[in-house]
Amino acid sequence: MLRGVKTKDSAIVQGSISPSLLALYIDTLVMAIGFYMLVPILSVYFINHLGMSTALSGSIIAVSGLAQNGFRFFCGIAADRIGYKKTILLGVGIRIVGFTIYGIVHHPVGFAVAAFISGLGGAIFHPASFGAYARTTSEQMKTKIFSIRETLSNVGFILGPVIGMFLLRFDFSLVCFSSAFMFVIAFLLSWILLPKMDGEKTEEQKFILIVQKIMKDKGFLVFCLLIMGVWTLNVQLYLSVPVRAEILLDNVDSVAFLYMAGALFMVLLQIPVLQVLTKKIPQLHIMALGTFILGTSMLMFGFTIGLWSMLGVVLIFTLGQMLVVPTMNHIISNFSDSQSFATYFGFTGWSFAIGGFFGNTGGGYLHDLTINSQYPLVPWISLFLFGCFISIIFYKKGKPST
Repeated sequence: MLRGVKTKDSAIVQGSISPSLLALYIDTLVMAIGFYMLVPILSVYFINHLGMSTALSGSIIAVSGLAQNGFRFFCGIAADRIGYKKTILLGVGIRIVGFTIYGIVHHPVGFAVAAFISGLGGAIFHPASFGAYARTTSEQMKTKIFSIRETLSNVGFILGPVIGMFLLRFDFSLVCFSSAFMFVIAFLLSWILLPKMDGEKTEEQKFILIVQKIMKDKGFLVFCLLIMGVWTLNVQLYLSVPVRAEILLDNVDSVAFLYMAGALFMVLLQIPVLQVLTKKIPQLHIMALGTFILGTSMLMFGFTIGLWSMLGVVLIFTLGQMLVVPTMNHIISNFSDSQSFATYFGFTGWSFAIGGFFGNTGGGYLHDLTINSQYPLVPWISLFLFGCFISIIFYKKGKPST
């Protein structure tokens, strides 16, 4: 069993919400609305409005993921040293610039630059945000708090794509500038509402010592490898859904409503489902179940025949996300200590970067290669088998040591 992972989650402890936690909740909601106004519809715009190939579209989106997740480790170390509030403000400011550039460029290279800058902004503020959540939360409340965070993020997922697709009818630049404006609001809210949260400038935080500490933590490194596989599947929601919608649906704008339905499903069921499962099932077995559901939904996408069948599969995929994301965040926090929350969350960014890159570029390549061939199910079957493989490893790692 991986060190730092409890076989069963502790009981949820009731408690009042602190002002710091409330500020983080508001911050998460506002940034989620701004993010999901733009990012889920990028592939729709690139493929259906600009005529890009799926592989090119996936590659541009992958640039953002590589920037956001590839630099998270270094940004996490910086956040633990200089303080979470300062780091959040810096990252949000850079993302504002990136989203604005999306609205003023017209060439794939320009979109790639915008993707890199906006991703870099996320790399800076994401570890600090998760670190702030972990620092202001008791051990018994972590799974619940991270579940609430995911719920708020998915409220943004409900509102964002609908607003984004509506604005896209007028102009793509309007979508970009509106998304950037939401992050301006988030910047002001963070500046006014978030507590100072100074960094911990201790001897143990020297870079080489941090790297040595993590490199010796084999359990954490194995978990990061498994996260890489989970994220390869997770990013398919932004790539495979538009690809399938282009084949099956007359109006690809329906993609926004599929996303919205999935997010609403998560908002309603995220907390109660995890509260039940964490009392009965080890955390790594929850990860195994969620990963298996993600892989199975990929196979099911290959057999969808219309809007309603796609909706059903999106809801199944969402169920998998509901299980893996909050549980994953709790496990990561268990590996770290109070002085290195952002560092550990940042290090896992490399798992997201590599997994997202292979998921976007590899998935896009497979779709382009097989879409008009005699083997259109190859991408879906490949993703299903991959999900089963990762799920089995999670399950075996979750068994108590004998």
